[in-house]
Amino acid sequence: MIHRTLIAALVAIAVVPAVQAEEADRAGESDRAAPRGNVVLLHRIDMEPFGPCRDLRLGDLEGDGRLDLLVVQNHGQEIRRLIALDLTGKVLWRVGDRPVGAPASSDVAVQIHDLDGDGRNNVVYVGEGRIRVLEGKTGKTLREAPLPAARANDCLAFADFAGSGHAGNVVVKDRYRQVWALNEEFEVLWTWSGNPGHYCWPHDVDGDGRDELIAGYTLLGPDGKELWSVDLPGHADAVAVADVDGNTENGPEIAYATCGGNVFALAGADGTIRWKHPCRHSQHVVLGDFRSDLPGREMAAVDRGNDRSASGVDTMLLYSAGGEELWREQRTDPGEHRWLTIITTVRNWDGKDHDLILGYRRGGSTYPTLYDGHGDPVATFPIPPPEMRSYAQHADVAGDAREEIVVWNEGEIRVYGNGDPPPAGIARPASRPNGKRLYNYTYYIGMP
Repeated sequence: MIHRTLIAALVAIAVVPAVQAEEADRAGESDRAAPRGNVVLLHRIDMEPFGPCRDLRLGDLEGDGRLDLLVVQNHGQEIRRLIALDLTGKVLWRVGDRPVGAPASSDVAVQIHDLDGDGRNNVVYVGEGRIRVLEGKTGKTLREAPLPAARANDCLAFADFAGSGHAGNVVVKDRYRQVWALNEEFEVLWTWSGNPGHYCWPHDVDGDGRDELIAGYTLLGPDGKELWSVDLPGHADAVAVADVDGNTENGPEIAYATCGGNVFALAGADGTIRWKHPCRHSQHVVLGDFRSDLPGREMAAVDRGNDRSASGVDTMLLYSAGGEELWREQRTDPGEHRWLTIITTVRNWDGKDHDLILGYRRGGSTYPTLYDGHGDPVATFPIPPPEMRSYAQHADVAGDAREEIVVWNEGEIRVYGNGDPPPAGIARPASRPNGKRLYNYTYYIGMP
């Protein structure tokens, strides 16, 4: 039985202006490791006292308007420990004492979400065949229930199938075949078997106030009935949904990266494929207004390539709303394992009227980096060593209406911010429930 242990620890952090941060990094690493762009290193947390940071969730656990850090330690997809830290590195609480084992290259089923709608975040996770809800502030177990099946531990998502205005329904799935929708008491509402891909995304596609579920290539209604399926090969490695063409009357578009079929595709809200393009190995796809000079939104994607050896190389590329290829990256950076890139859309880094692409886990000598809609680097976020797998998230950590970039690997966590002064007149809220992208966080990230 997992238990809770309260411990206290304070880990040294850096809160330094951009120039000092650059000098500090030069002293300990190299000139190449210094932040590029208007970047400030806000926090640095050494993980040595706690064990490896295998995965990370962001959310306001203390209820003070600042985001906290939930460190996930696992053996494969089985969660062994959860450690809640504030931004100073102080431990808020710790759950679990089982040995940490092999890392996972997939989702692990844990999220930060105000599940009961009382304005205070919970930690919801799957462990030892059960789904558990913890009090965000203390880690105290509030309730738990058995999973609908032992294998329903692949990931967690939250949806509003009832149209209540709150995402109180829980979606769990196995790796590749079955999905279960649960009510607030963790009772099964419906189940569906098919080809759900890696992560099922809830979205009100038809605008009736209730979520549908994008389960791979199939759109499921709030009752779990199939509404349509798109004819695409393999399974959905990543999906993204947004109004791409600017015609809101027709509903949003859905972008797909297919695994096994190696296609990037865009479908309409009725399941009709608008366009598709072949590639070597489609992996990630995100939507955003990366080019404000072009109509609609664009699709950024990762072609992972055919070579998964140490010498393999991937490439980022960008499509217009109509499917025209706007640019394709030609990587020349040195080093190994350059085929593992993950991308996501950052909306408010520099205050300019465009979105940016955050690319991370790029391998070789490339740190997590923000790119503009032409594929040019805007800012970099070092976390040594560059050859070690590093991950990233983005969120308004400080509550100043801007997004910070959080990067981590097994050894440390760093929070980087924009060096410009924050917008005037912004007051940090008293507490903050997580937004949809944070409470439905996925390793196969693609959502706004």
